[in-house]
Amino acid sequence: MKLAFRILPVLAILAWASEASAQNVGINETGANPNASAMLDVAANNKGILIPRLNRAQKFLINNPADGLLIYQTDDTVGFWYYEKNKWVPVMRSVTAGKGLVGGYIQGNGSIDMQVTGVAPGTYGRINEYPVFTVNDLGQLTFAGVQQIVDKDSTNELQTISISNDTLYLSKNGGSAFLSGGWRTSGNDNIDDNTDFFGTTTNQAIRIKANDGWYGELNPKNRNVSFGDRAHIGSKGSDNIAIGRDALYSNVSGTDNIALGEYSLENLRSGSYNVSLGYQSMYNTNNSMYNVALGYRPLYTQVSGYYNVALGFYAGYYQYSASYNTAIGTYSLYYNYNGYMNSGLGYASIMYNRFGLYNTGSGSYALYTNQNGSYNTADGSFALRYVNGGDYNTAIGYSAGPTSANFDNTTAVGNGAVPTASDEIVIGNGSVTSIGGYADWSNLSDARFKNNVQENVKGLDFVLKLRPVTYTLDVHKIYEHTNPYDSTDWESKYKRESDIQTGFIAQEVEQAARETGFNFSGIDVPQGENDHYALRYGTFVVPLVKAVQEQQAQIEELKKQNEELQALVRQMMGTPQPARD
Repeated sequence: MKLAFRILPVLAILAWASEASAQNVGINETGANPNASAMLDVAANNKGILIPRLNRAQKFLINNPADGLLIYQTDDTVGFWYYEKNKWVPVMRSVTAGKGLVGGYIQGNGSIDMQVTGVAPGTYGRINEYPVFTVNDLGQLTFAGVQQIVDKDSTNELQTISISNDTLYLSKNGGSAFLSGGWRTSGNDNIDDNTDFFGTTTNQAIRIKANDGWYGELNPKNRNVSFGDRAHIGSKGSDNIAIGRDALYSNVSGTDNIALGEYSLENLRSGSYNVSLGYQSMYNTNNSMYNVALGYRPLYTQVSGYYNVALGFYAGYYQYSASYNTAIGTYSLYYNYNGYMNSGLGYASIMYNRFGLYNTGSGSYALYTNQNGSYNTADGSFALRYVNGGDYNTAIGYSAGPTSANFDNTTAVGNGAVPTASDEIVIGNGSVTSIGGYADWSNLSDARFKNNVQENVKGLDFVLKLRPVTYTLDVHKIYEHTNPYDSTDWESKYKRESDIQTGFIAQEVEQAARETGFNFSGIDVPQGENDHYALRYGTFVVPLVKAVQEQQAQIEELKKQNEELQALVRQMMGTPQPARD
């Protein structure tokens, strides 16, 4: 008979079970019959069975335990224990030990141990010894010993150590070490250029150390070459050459750079295609590209910039982020900060430029003080040296150019030629006695470009007020007035002071024009305190032509009056009229 019932109070279950001791029992919540093979079949979805829980001491207090008695031990070796053959046994009783391990049947706190290999604990290898070990396929030491380097006899000679097919000879007295048939540290002879070399036969880098620190590398993988204390340490990027202490030290991804010199390109991280030669050349650059720097600290401060060339001591030293500049010469473009498209050739050329653009200075101190002026061209030592913020000035010759800092659009040609106002061209200096050529000077005179044409030129009235004079020039005063900084001297500098000149006085010409109401364009009126009066003598042709025309009209009128008087006289005297042509 099989019985099944729903869960009842514990006392009822136990009472019922005692009455049905001959039956199998099922305990569940569904009323299902117990399994036929089980004396007790317990089923639940969210509960378990608790068997007696005892500590280790309580376990041993059980009187006459039967084989198969099960408890749960709560201390020491925690877990299920059962009684078998007069002893308590944990449910897990044995494990299989792997290779190199020992162990097996486990009782209580059993263990797995490393297999003993027979190698005695200790230190192997001391002064004049080197250790010798044997390791099995499990990575275990199976033998440990030492080999003597010095044989400890009366002579204490060094031993011979065999290495593969060669022999390493350690010579105590000779102070050398070499492989038989290989390279000697003391020098080599009988070298075969076709077979002997220093290097590797695999795609591995050759690294050099000094004082146990990085001293260079030949790397076939990324084609980097370096030599020097920490030169291009880590060998990042590719196709770089670094020679000198800390050259290319910080490079991360830069390629195709050449850094020769101590600290050259030291802080470059990602720039490429730079050529830097000299002490701290391009020292601070970070991501610059396509630059060439040669000398002592050229382009030292530059962080980023492109297509710059700096050759010379401190050339382009303070340039920060500018591009397309060329500085050739000591201190050339020294203070340039962000100006671009500038070219300086010569000692201190364009030295103080900061933000000026498209300037060209050729010669020592050319454009020396310029800071913000742009589009200036200076060819000659000290040419345009006083220009600071002026634009579009051109000076050719020693010390040529205005002495004012802010003139625009001037042209000075010749030694000491000094324009004294904007939009002015000066050829030569106060000592020049002749300016000429092989053709007349041509002025623009095209009707297509002339507006407001009027015939209001003064003639005789203006010309009759002019006072032609002869005079001599005070050349000393000319230089003092136009170029007070001039200190040059030469044999004929003041020779012109004795020459007799012919002309007008500009102030008198200005007065004559004012009195006749003539707006005469032949006078250059000073535009500043260092400027001076000047006359355009060619312009005098116009009022002279007008005067001749007016004079000719008067002559024609006088001729007409004379003919009428002659006719009247002949009529009164009865003389026939002369035949006309």
